[in-house]
Amino acid sequence: MTPTFVMLEMLNPMLQVARAAKARGLRIVAINNTPLQTEGPYAVPEGFVDELITVDSWADPLQIEKILLDVHDRHHVVGTYAGFEPVLPYDAMLREMAGLPHSGAENLRTILDKNQVRDRLREHGLTTLGSSTLEEALTWDHWPYAGRAVLKPANGTGSALCFIVKDLDELNAAVATFDDISIAHPLMREYIENTRGFVLEEEAQGELLSVESLVCRGEVHPIGLMGRYVLAKDPVVEMGFQFPYHHPRIAEIFEKAKEIHRVMGFHNGATQIEVMVPEEGPIELIDFNPRLAGTASMVLFGEAYGLEYAELLAALGLGEEVDFGFIGNTVRYGSEMILLPPPGLTRFESVEFPEPTFCRRRPRKPGDELSGRADQLDSIGMFAITADTAAELHTAALRARRETTVNGEPLGDNENNVLAASPYIGRDLT
Repeated sequence: MTPTFVMLEMLNPMLQVARAAKARGLRIVAINNTPLQTEGPYAVPEGFVDELITVDSWADPLQIEKILLDVHDRHHVVGTYAGFEPVLPYDAMLREMAGLPHSGAENLRTILDKNQVRDRLREHGLTTLGSSTLEEALTWDHWPYAGRAVLKPANGTGSALCFIVKDLDELNAAVATFDDISIAHPLMREYIENTRGFVLEEEAQGELLSVESLVCRGEVHPIGLMGRYVLAKDPVVEMGFQFPYHHPRIAEIFEKAKEIHRVMGFHNGATQIEVMVPEEGPIELIDFNPRLAGTASMVLFGEAYGLEYAELLAALGLGEEVDFGFIGNTVRYGSEMILLPPPGLTRFESVEFPEPTFCRRRPRKPGDELSGRADQLDSIGMFAITADTAAELHTAALRARRETTVNGEPLGDNENNVLAASPYIGRDLT
């Protein structure tokens, strides 16, 4: 049988990983719920995928396991890649069948459950934050925390259905809005609604950033930090990223990240872990994402290091040893920006991006209705941009946001386009 590389829910830049595998002479099998993309920067060329298998739902384990067994029986599976949370346990399952390095399907389900992650961290002394399931919190007769708490889906992605609450009244008010919030992206909606579980976590203090790592056969290799831009009027909403990002506590952050990987048992592949870093004091895990950071991160990391990042991901997918000598030798800075519609806009018609942005994405179609909220569920566009220095990048990225036009009007400095960021964003620290 021809050696085969299997892509599970191939979307967006994942195409680049498939290209890297295809260039090695491997057969490409895609197992998708959504159709292969036919337009935009990640359109899949006609005939590129050798076999497309359509699944009705990633929430149907019996169907998925049957498909995985069939693929394993009919193909010589030498590598796999997945980048969307619901499919990661199935990816681990197929990798185990094929004898490839993996983190275990059940262990990945634990990692994807924020309640279980917090419990495991607490068992190993790696968190000081209080937390509970929503079910438990709704039985309380008093607020147990000194300050605020974050309510979020136990199995979630992006900032969907996240709330900051300061007492039981605000908690109940947030829960009352659940049924009023629709999630447009069908895969995201299915993933969040499939469990309906929520976690309430004591709010950590400090700066939210992420550690981007590649893990090869249990060895954790942090490749850099990614700084955050957030919506100034609502810091829960992520609006953009900068990579690489320099922070005075970078060595401590990397060591904490390695400890967390160890106790969570993640063995092979890419990860993004979000941490809250105060000026001093404990560094707290916020989210463990057992996958590459979303959307254009693969492109940004490649630009920063001057290499084809997808080649590294393909090598890990194939179970190969990887040369990590490139780490630390970045040559360029990159940002990805997420755009919201201006306040009051309820119908989307168009978005146009200025130069020199690239990897432009338009998740909405002309005529789409918008909710009028200001969160990532209402995103109307994304772009990437690079520069030689962090300072140049910061200026260029914010200018490009202001110059982007939505329905023919520049976004400018409307309240849905004004960002907040750490003072270390746009700075090089020695």
